[in-house]
Amino acid sequence: MKKIVLSAMLLAGTALVAFQPVSKQENVVLGKICFKIKNDTGKSQTLHTGSGTTSINNLTTNEFCIEEGGILYLADRGLKGKELLKVTSSVSGKTFELSNLMK
Repeated sequence: MKKIVLSAMLLAGTALVAFQPVSKQENVVLGKICFKIKNDTGKSQTLHTGSGTTSINNLTTNEFCIEEGGILYLADRGLKGKELLKVTSSVSGKTFELSNLMK
């Protein structure tokens, strides 16, 4: 019984040491470039990241992490639509307004 309690305490301690509050974590995904898109279009939009789609509500900002060389598209019924942004190291950490990308 002591071994079970000790193991549980050790596991809980390890989890607490590994935990960091979200505000202190770096927004870095290995092999990917992260940037933000602010939807200022007046309506919800669906974007295609090259590997799937995600909706972005009006007046919200979402972060995207995509492989360098990837492309962000508008989604048209779940498929890739208009090309919005080619992902290069120059977009890392920046915030883009969706209305400007859609021009």
